[in-house]
Amino acid sequence: MLVAALHALAIDVGVDLAAADSLLKALPFEGVSYSFNSSMRQGIRGADFSVEVNEDQPHRHLSDVLKIISELPLSERARRWSVSAFEKLASAEAKVHNTSVNEVHFHEVGAVDSIVDICLASLLIDLLEPQHIFASPIPVGSGFVDCDHGQMPVPAPATLELLRNIPTCGFDLEGERATPTGVALLLAWEVNFSERGAAIPKHFAYGVGDNDFSDRANFVRVVLEQPANESECVIEIRTMIDDQTGEVIGNALEQLRQQPVLEAYLLPVMAKQSRPGFEVVVICDLCQQESISQLMFKLLGTLGLRVTVLQRSTLARYQITSENIGRKLRFSSDSSEMVGEKLEFRDVVAQSEIRNLSPRQVFERVETNDGE
Repeated sequence: MLVAALHALAIDVGVDLAAADSLLKALPFEGVSYSFNSSMRQGIRGADFSVEVNEDQPHRHLSDVLKIISELPLSERARRWSVSAFEKLASAEAKVHNTSVNEVHFHEVGAVDSIVDICLASLLIDLLEPQHIFASPIPVGSGFVDCDHGQMPVPAPATLELLRNIPTCGFDLEGERATPTGVALLLAWEVNFSERGAAIPKHFAYGVGDNDFSDRANFVRVVLEQPANESECVIEIRTMIDDQTGEVIGNALEQLRQQPVLEAYLLPVMAKQSRPGFEVVVICDLCQQESISQLMFKLLGTLGLRVTVLQRSTLARYQITSENIGRKLRFSSDSSEMVGEKLEFRDVVAQSEIRNLSPRQVFERVETNDGE
C-alpha cells in the first residue's frame, strides 16, 4: 500500500522514476513479477502494487537480506532506511521467539515481496525528498491472523513489539490493519506522530490494500504538503552551568546542535557565589523534549532543567540549489509571494575554496548573475 501510494504521488508530482525502474530490474529473484494497477475501495480509486511470486523462495536470515540490499542500486538514504527496517523486524522477531537476531528465519516478513516493498518504498520517499514525515496513529484492527507459527491475535506478536511506544487506534476494525513491514518502514523513516502545524496540500495519492473491508475503506493516503504560517508550540530547555570546563560545555553544545533541535546556544551568566558560568538553552519540538533532556543531563552533569512551552510563528520556508549553492527562500503564509532569500553560507565557503575566491567575492558574483 505504501509503495503504491508513494509511486502514484511521485507520478503526480512529476518525479523521474527511472531509479525505481532500475531497482525492480536489479532485484535478484527468479520467477517474480511486479505490476502497478488501480482499484476501487468504497468508491475511492487508488493505486495497487502487486508482487507475484511464481517459484518457491527460501527463508532468509538477516545477513542474507542485508547482502541483497547492499547490492541493489539504492541511494545512501534509501539503503540506510531499508537496512534499518529489516534490522527492526529481525529484532522484533528475535524478542518474540526468544532467539538471537542472527538466528531469526524471515518467514512472512522475509519473503520476496517484503524485500521489494521495503526497498522500493524507501527509494520512492527518498525521491520525493520530504523535509519532515508525519503519520497519524496506526490503526491495528482486531481478530486473528494466520502465520507460519499458527493463528495469532491481531496485532501479531512481532507487530505489537514494533508498535511499542507508538500511538495506535482502530481496535474495533475487522482484520489485520497493521503489518510488521509497514510499521518497520515508519520506524526506519523516523516519522513524527505528533500534531503538525498548518499546511497546504499540493499533491496526494491513495494506495489500496488487497482486502476490501466493509467497515472502512482499506487504503493509505499520502499527501505532499507545504507548511503554512501558523503559531506552533515548541519547548525551551534551560540549565545553568558553572562547574564544567569550556571544552566540556563547547562539546555539549556541538552534540546538541547535531540533534533534531531548532536552536541551541549559550548565554554568559553570573552564577551562585558570583561564579562566572553559562546558561545552555535548547529549543526543540515537543516530541524531542525527553531525548534532549536526557542528553543534556548526560553531557553537562546538571542536576536540573527549566522547561518552558513557547509559541512560535514562522513563514513557509523552502530550499533550492543553483550554481551548487543552496538558497533558503521564505514565502508568505499562503505561499503566494516570496518575502526573502538567503544563500547557504556553508555552500558559499565551499565554492570559495573550489574557485580560489573569498566568500565575499562568491556573494558578489552570485548577486551579479542573479541581476542579469
